[in-house]
Amino acid sequence: MKDHQLKAWLQLVESGSIRGASRDLRISPAAITKAVRELEADVDAQLVVRSSRGIVFTESGRQLTVRARLAQAQLDLARQDIRMLQGDGRAHVSVSVTPMVFLGVLPDVVTAFRKALPQARLTLFDGLVPQALPMLREGSVDFAIAGAIATDLEMDIDFEPLDTMEMAVLCRRGHPLREATTWSEVVDAEWLMHIAPGSQHARWLDQLKGQGLRPPERVIEVHSFGTSSALLTRSDALLVAPAELLRSAPYRDMIERVPLALALPPLALGLLTPRGLPLSMAAERMAELFRKFVALEKRQRVRRATEAQDAPPPCKYDRLP
Repeated sequence: MKDHQLKAWLQLVESGSIRGASRDLRISPAAITKAVRELEADVDAQLVVRSSRGIVFTESGRQLTVRARLAQAQLDLARQDIRMLQGDGRAHVSVSVTPMVFLGVLPDVVTAFRKALPQARLTLFDGLVPQALPMLREGSVDFAIAGAIATDLEMDIDFEPLDTMEMAVLCRRGHPLREATTWSEVVDAEWLMHIAPGSQHARWLDQLKGQGLRPPERVIEVHSFGTSSALLTRSDALLVAPAELLRSAPYRDMIERVPLALALPPLALGLLTPRGLPLSMAAERMAELFRKFVALEKRQRVRRATEAQDAPPPCKYDRLP
């Protein structure tokens, strides 16, 4: 496959028509058609179906699109690295981060990255693993920092664990169930869940079934932290989330923990990358900053817990007569 063929193919996918791809690339429609036919001959499969209503991409065509995007992204990163070696700092890094990261270490990471590469362009997406994986596979992001279950990831994704997060059932301040300790007390409540395959909530539901507990029936399926936090703090819905959220401003003043006597599986926070593909020099610089600041935050959390355990109990004085 040649570079011009892949560029023509990707523009065809983007435009949805041969005429549109021709216009965007400023080449003739015949050149687009020729590139597609050459690609079909190369892979020995039909990539598009032509009809009077336009073109439809076959499953083979869709598979080629995923790999072609990744190939073009890798070539762009190679060009970027070469420019950096020649002293050009105009790199581009794109990262997907989980909510606990942008509520925690992200500002420190961005500040340090800006100091190291002031000319670099930075693109940030917020999302959980189900949103991050397609972007990783297509090369839309260089890497992701997210909570994941390594055994649930497919073989094309590498996971480097950085921290382990305790999970808790959270509710708004003053919630009528804020003192509940048994599952029977909360099972009929409204629950906020992200239940896409591979999500922490999907794993938790499987665990409930394995323990013989009835899963919640009143579920609001959510796909963003903004939606979850708005409903958590301003309604009676419950949410399973990292316990560290109880320390994060402004939520620490708006939420509290439901003291359920129920074990919740911890969540591993880590760095996700496409297997076998090296990060660009700029992306590796930022990944190293995430490693540094997550490790620092972890040490601070352990120190706080140790100090809390070692602190003497409050003294109680008898009332003087």
